Amino acid sequence: MDRYTRWTALLDLLHHEERLTVEVAAARLGVSQATVRRDFDALAKQRKLISLRGAALHSTAAVATNSFDGLSPAVAAPHARRIAGQAAALLHPRTVVGIAGGALTAAVARAVGVRFDASSPVPATAESQAGQAGSTPVLTVVTNDLAVAGELVRRPGLKVVTTGGVLAPHSMTLSGPLAGLLLQGVSLDTAVIAADAVDPDFGVTAADELDADGCALMIARARQVIVVVRSADLDRSAFARVCGTERVGVLVTDSGIAPATAERFANRGVRVVAA
Repeated sequence: MDRYTRWTALLDLLHHEERLTVEVAAARLGVSQATVRRDFDALAKQRKLISLRGAALHSTAAVATNSFDGLSPAVAAPHARRIAGQAAALLHPRTVVGIAGGALTAAVARAVGVRFDASSPVPATAESQAGQAGSTPVLTVVTNDLAVAGELVRRPGLKVVTTGGVLAPHSMTLSGPLAGLLLQGVSLDTAVIAADAVDPDFGVTAADELDADGCALMIARARQVIVVVRSADLDRSAFARVCGTERVGVLVTDSGIAPATAERFANRGVRVVAA
């Protein structure tokens, strides 16, 4: 388990338990107590928690920005957090990342925020967040999902750009011609796509044609494409095609992926990461 995934899991545990001891945290995460102590110290420096001798308490800031409270059970599930943590670990500082709306988007945004807030040397000022006055954002995120934007906008050092378009009331994603106008004018180092289904032969698909269109626009502007998807949604297709498998660089899923399925993706040049 990488440290960003651990930090997200620790903050989630802390939100539910109020006070978390080193011993309990180490047992829950399957890591050493020394590792947990280092994680507590690192998160305390970020003001995500209050570190005590042998334990930690959550702070108001930690509850507001790092818990999984309010997320759907599917997104808050441990496998979703692991997938999101692995996807965030693949991203590099000082790059431009597109995060499209989808079933795992909120979890990905949470993991990205934890990782790049933690590594950010940029002061938490309005100037740094806007990328003005010569400051360079530690990460620039372009998204058509207002939930993603809301998750990341308060993170020090992150620059958040939203597309225009028509807002879907249930998914909180923006779509339509206005969204396309912005995406046509940007260049992305990486696009992170949360797929509803992925088949090695047919490709990446979404349940909604508008979501598929938004994902396809991001993919067209990206040098690298990372697809996050549950293993239960592999080897099948949803309603609307997003892109072919040949466009996918990395597929991040959970450990439930069948070896034969992983091999089929690998044979098509897709790197498979099982969280």
